[in-house]
Amino acid sequence: MTPMSGGLDWLAVGDVAEERAAGDSPGILGGGAARLAAHAAALRARTALVAKVGGDEAGQRIRDALERLRVDLRWLRDAPDLRTTIWHEPDGEPQSRRLERGADLALRLDELPPISVRATLTVVSGYSLSVEPARSAALGALTSAAARGGRSAFLLEADLLWWTNARVTRRVLEPALTAADSVALHAADARVLFGTADGRQAVRLLADMGPRLVYLVESDGSVLLREGGRLHTCPADPKGDAPRDRYAGPAAFWVALAHRTAPRKAAADSVRYAQSVRRAGAPRQPAHT
Repeated sequence: MTPMSGGLDWLAVGDVAEERAAGDSPGILGGGAARLAAHAAALRARTALVAKVGGDEAGQRIRDALERLRVDLRWLRDAPDLRTTIWHEPDGEPQSRRLERGADLALRLDELPPISVRATLTVVSGYSLSVEPARSAALGALTSAAARGGRSAFLLEADLLWWTNARVTRRVLEPALTAADSVALHAADARVLFGTADGRQAVRLLADMGPRLVYLVESDGSVLLREGGRLHTCPADPKGDAPRDRYAGPAAFWVALAHRTAPRKAAADSVRYAQSVRRAGAPRQPAHT
């Protein structure tokens, strides 16, 4: 895959939100597609985001954060009559999470960019499969990736999907897995899907559903990469911290693929990035005097 002249490295499609921690902490950029796009832009990928925000102050703050990162926002839609989605502690334990649904799940299939918009990689966040019309938009983005001259990538957020909508079943995921050239997930997602199966079994089972590449992040930040019939292990630095942002590794992996890096090297480099980077899109800390 080569970045196309005049085209995008990434077309990120899916959810966008303002994320709030406990207490009076200021809201920061949230939502899987937005957080992936933020990392991609920080890694100098030419990135556009296809999503929807409400006509409120949270939506404007999201726009401001993404503009600072130079994400292309031509297809970040406004829904004046809806609120922007708010997540409370989505990276925390299930009992501490809270969601205020909003505009991002109202993204429609006909709001995707025209096929004339070329992209080396179309990256779709799995949370968008939770309800219609966002589900059709997400599946449409995956299935149209080849027509844009590139490949499709799917972030399989089974943990969040099952938490927000217990009626979502594996059958909902199957069309996305069939359409995706590459899939990324975390150990928590694998447990939701496959119970006690270990990481090696999980990536094999997912590869059997269609994806050429399956990228699984273990709890310590190590990565298992299934490439065709081969399994690559990319260990995390035991002296380093576990990744602070669960979107960092998959984003770095997919940016490297878009820049023609071999999958095994892309996975190894993504482990180092995830262990070293602060969260993309977070506000700068005030300088100490």
